[in-house]
Amino acid sequence: METKLTEQESLAIINEMIIQARNNVQKGSANSLVYNGYAVAFTAILNFILLNVLPESELNWSFSVWWLMIPSFFVSRYIQSRIDRSAIVKTHIDSIVSTLWRGFSISIVLLLSILFSMALVHHTWYYFAVFTPIIMIIVALTEYGMAKVYRFKPFFWGAVGFWTGALLCCFFTYFVLKRGDVQFLILALCMILGFVVPGYQLNKLAKEENV
Repeated sequence: METKLTEQESLAIINEMIIQARNNVQKGSANSLVYNGYAVAFTAILNFILLNVLPESELNWSFSVWWLMIPSFFVSRYIQSRIDRSAIVKTHIDSIVSTLWRGFSISIVLLLSILFSMALVHHTWYYFAVFTPIIMIIVALTEYGMAKVYRFKPFFWGAVGFWTGALLCCFFTYFVLKRGDVQFLILALCMILGFVVPGYQLNKLAKEENV
């Protein structure tokens, strides 16, 4: 025989799940956020530097630095696996957030596949000029979902930062500076503000709660 919950009881259970999920984030996932933020920011800045120091005939090699994201991905997964094992209670909300990031990963793989296909068919890499802004929009969407699920304002402002960064990429690339390398500096800044800063804030909250 099923027991029907009142509206207040249902809200209490949801709030408890949110609190537990947020505690799980505070106790570990901040390390993954900080790591990914620094890794992408470092790679983006390195790409910008290479674009401005390499001779014109070798500029395409500057984009090879993004292959660093492959070993970085495995390091990130290792960090996340340790976090998952240390979580006291795995909630339904944790599963939702994991699903959001899996959807993000699938979207990036599909986007890369489509852009590479278009580049090979039309013999131009011009389509990749929109790659960074599109990634930032997808990141913003994912982080906005996290902000709503965890009710953590820094994630919301991080999402706003990525949306703004995507607009700035297009604005500076096509209307002001008319050069694409500035997109990497904007991406680096957004990663610091959208991943690293919220990550440190979560670590600070965890430290205060464990005192």
